Amino acid sequence: MQELRKQNQTYCLDLAKKPENRVARAGYPNGVWNQGMFENCMEDRGTPTYETWAGMQQKKRDEELRAKGKRVM
Repeated sequence: MQELRKQNQTYCLDLAKKPENRVARAGYPNGVWNQGMFENCMEDRGTPTYETWAGMQQKKRDEELRAKGKRVM
């Protein structure tokens, strides 16, 4: 799993940092790297980042609580 994560991280970082995929921001004439693209790439390739994984777990817990009839904020 660690090898797969290393390979995916290298691939996804290269993809997100390509000039044509950069996000335009004020003060950065060449743009900044595409964080969203990186996170989606990692998730699609089967090795989500911790933040993405934590969000998926929270959604799962919320759905379980709703199924039990409890309110979720």
